[in-house]
Order: sequence, then C-alpha cells, then structure tokens
Amino acid sequence: MRTLLLLTSIVLATPCFSQTSPADAARWADETLERLSLEQKVGQMICEQMRGDYVASDSEQFKYWSRLARDYGVGGFVVYGGSPHDTAELLNRLQKEAELPLLISADFEGGPGQQFRGAAEFPANMALAAAGSEDLAYEVGKVGALEGRAIGIHLTYSPVVDVQTRPENPVLSVRSFGRDVELLGRMAGAYIRGYQDHGMLATAKHYPGRGDVDLLADSEYLINRKPSHRVESEDLLAFKKAIDAGVTFVMSEHIEVPSITDGSNLPASANATLATYWLRERLGFDGVLTTDDLWYPKVIARFGAERAGVLAILAGHDVLLKPADAVKMIEAVVTAVETGEIPLARIDASVRRLLYWKARLDLHRDRFVDVNRIHSIVGTQEHLDLVREVAERSLTVVTDHGVFPTTTTKLGRIAHISMQKKEHDSAPREVSAKLAAALPVQESFLIGPDVNPATYEEAFRAAQAADTVIVSLFLQRNVYRDNGAFVESDVAWLREVIRANETTIVMSYGNPYLVERLEGATAFVVGYGEGGFYGNQLVYADAFIRLLKGEIDAGGKLPVSTSAK
Repeated sequence: MRTLLLLTSIVLATPCFSQTSPADAARWADETLERLSLEQKVGQMICEQMRGDYVASDSEQFKYWSRLARDYGVGGFVVYGGSPHDTAELLNRLQKEAELPLLISADFEGGPGQQFRGAAEFPANMALAAAGSEDLAYEVGKVGALEGRAIGIHLTYSPVVDVQTRPENPVLSVRSFGRDVELLGRMAGAYIRGYQDHGMLATAKHYPGRGDVDLLADSEYLINRKPSHRVESEDLLAFKKAIDAGVTFVMSEHIEVPSITDGSNLPASANATLATYWLRERLGFDGVLTTDDLWYPKVIARFGAERAGVLAILAGHDVLLKPADAVKMIEAVVTAVETGEIPLARIDASVRRLLYWKARLDLHRDRFVDVNRIHSIVGTQEHLDLVREVAERSLTVVTDHGVFPTTTTKLGRIAHISMQKKEHDSAPREVSAKLAAALPVQESFLIGPDVNPATYEEAFRAAQAADTVIVSLFLQRNVYRDNGAFVESDVAWLREVIRANETTIVMSYGNPYLVERLEGATAFVVGYGEGGFYGNQLVYADAFIRLLKGEIDAGGKLPVSTSAK
C-alpha cells in the first residue's frame, strides 16, 4: 500500500511543478492582455471540441482547427479519442498555429485511458470512495496528470463532486463519490491535489450539483427541487470542499435551483445568482468558471446558439465550452461588448484568469511536448498496477451468506450467466472469457435484449446442475429515470435461479443499486465501472476472479444507500 505525504488544503491552487511564480504569471497575463484586440480577447474564452486521431494537414478538419487557433485566437480545445502519439503530434501542430499557447483539456473521469488508447483507465469515482484512501485518490490524480501532460493535455474536466442521495434515481451512479459529503470532500481533495501537484489543472463539476436532480420534460433542462438548507449543506458544501482543496476550474451545468435563487427558472449556465453570488461571493471561488456544452439542442432552443454564450458571460462564466459555431459565438460576444451589453472589464477579468493559468503551467515558455517520451510515461506497468490496485481495494461485498473467503475447490463446477442492457456491449463476452479461462466454468450464457427464449431454459438447467452459479450484471442506470434496466421478467427468472442452487454469487459491474432486486443471492459483489466514459469495467473481472480464488479480500465499503428504506 502506498503511503503519501498529502499537502494541506489551500484556497488558491499553487501547483508545485510550475517554474513561473504567481507574481510573474500575473505580470505576463497583464502584459499579454494589454496588447490583445477585443476579438482576440473573446477568442481566448472559447473552447472548441476536436478529435485526437491522426489527420492530414490538408484535411478540412485540420484547416478548421488551425484557422480557429491562428485567425480567431481561440483559447483552447477539448480533445476526444485518439492514440497518445497521434494526439500529441496533432496538438503540437496546432500549438504552432496559435500566437498564444492553447489550453488543451480532456475529460479524464476514468483517467487518460477514458480518451486515449493504451493509457491508464481507472474505475469511476465511487471506487475511490469505496476504498476510502486519500493516498490512493492522490495517486490516481498523479498518474492522470503525468500521462495527460505527456500527451499535451493541461486540464481535466474532473472530478465529479455531485452528491448522490436518491437510490431510486441515481443520476450519476458510480460517477459520483456518493452521499457522504465529508468522504466526498476528502477523496475529491486528494484527487485534485494529485492532478494539480503534477502539472494538470482539475475541474469540479457539475455546479451547482447534478446528483439529485429531475429532468424537466418540457425543456430537457434539469431542476434541483431540494429546499435551500439541503442545497447548502449537501450540494454546495461539496463544491466548497473542492474549492478549499484548491481546484482551479469549476464547470457549471444547465440546472435550475429555485430554492436558492428566489424561484428563478434560469439554469446556472445563465444565472448570475448561481454563477457569481453563490459560487464566487458565498463559496469563495476565485478560479476559472466554464460552462458545460453549449451546442446542446435544449440550450439552442431556449436561448439561441449565440445568445446562450452572451448570457453565460453576463452570469459570470470565463469559458464558453463547445459552442455550436465558434466563429459566430466570437462575433456575437464582440457585438455585445461593442453595444455596451457586456462591459469590457468583464471580458478582461476572464481573459486575465485564463492567461494567468497558462503562465502558471509554463505554457508561455514551452507549449510543446516531446513525443519521444510518451512510451516511457503513458500506460506503463506501474500505472496499470495502480488501476488494478484501485479495483481490488474498492471491490465491495455488499451481502455475503457464508461464501467468502472461498477457493476454486469450494466453488466446484460453475455455471455463468451474464445479463446485459445493451445488445452490442462487448464487455459481457470479454468478462465471460476471462472467467472461463481462470475458473472451472462448465457453461456460460449471455442474456441480452434479443436473446433466444430457449437460452433461459438452457441456463436454468445448467444452474440446477452446477455447484455454484455466478451471475454477471451489466445493467446500467437509465439516466434521470431509474437505478437500473432490470426487466421484471428477468428479475423473477433470476430469483428462480437463486432458489434452484445453494450458492449463487452475483457480480454487478457498475451498479450497486441492483442488490435490492436480488436479495436472495448467497453473495452480492459490486465493482465501480460502468464502461465507456464512466469507469473501467473489465479490471473488475480480474479483481473478482482473484476474490473467488481466495487471493484477495474485498475491502471496499459501499458509499451510497441502495434503498430509501
């Protein structure tokens, strides 16, 4: 187990990697701001999206990105996908096109491997809360920063610090650290420091809290209906803890919170009461505030594609993330300044913040990465070992009626049944192959949306004949609707399977809330990876196998309530 010296909380993040002092960074920011035109200033507030895959220099896509960097002075890009080398080389090419260094961001909720093939992909936030180790959370942030900076990424849109208290509708599920604000604060703080101590800026999202929200059917916007005392003591307190830990960025979400805004139906992305009064004046945030995506159809339908950006700046935002049309957005904001709707001082304050952090990252001195160093940093065995450690230390036995500890000898002949929500999900087959290679699995069955009805009969007979039945669940939550796509007929059938065998072990990949539906299982185990953008699933198959072989104990503690009872 790693033992780390964690830094104490600080109000303003001061990354130890920087060679540029706060005073020198502020001086460079002021000098640079003074020579920028209005159009260049507004350009700095734009963050456009891009792919990290290889593209030729004469492709229309690269020409567009280059034009934004060179001619419009956009402040940065958010990158999705690609290989580490392709992405790094592409970003170096774009940095050459820009007069000022670009601030490059990516969403590393699940670590760099969430975006870049071959990089370290970690389980979701809830795994860190289940493990309960600040040291481990710090290490995850450290590895994310080292790999990210090697590729050319300066900012991660993580961690999620949304509190989640509603088991019947866990909007974020394992993306959240859970319901305990104190535990959330410790884990998020360590994670943030791990990133920012090693060269990358971190983002607390989704302000003012997306964990306990409802979807407004008429507008597709979100609303937090909690009374003000709960909003302050849960949702806002979580962000306060991230701010006290020194987080540099906060990302707002398109969420209404009427209880603390005098009943306003404006979302945080366009609401000065939330974006300025509560965040900056009450919570003390002095960093960079970015919107969430502005290209969303619901945003455009309600406010207009460019008007949404103007309102966001008036509300207090510094960065406009992924507008529908970056050039039109720049033009609209420039017009709003020229007509007096947006004060120039408001633009200057935001751009000064952004330039300051570019200098603190030393980008004004060296904005390029050495692609020859990537192979010795990204996806190394040491980093992959940390991924495994997070999975093993977070693996949680929620219920156990005498199964653990166990061995393959005790398990005997195994029948394995996988149930999946998505027809084309590859994870169930990969996990099934891992189990079959490591354990005495006699037969395996995959049950998905379009399964042949005869499969149920075959699987049931195999379960009756086996010494142990293992059930793997790949049933993610339906966002804003429920806590898992468990068809009632499948629940009833699995209960019959449980009754037909003395030992049935259920392993849920990324959804702890399903335990309430299968209370009769001999044991119920949870891993905290939904797959895709939301945490490494497959690493939990390896941890689960080691648990079944008696090689490890499952020391994770469930950080959420699975029932409202």
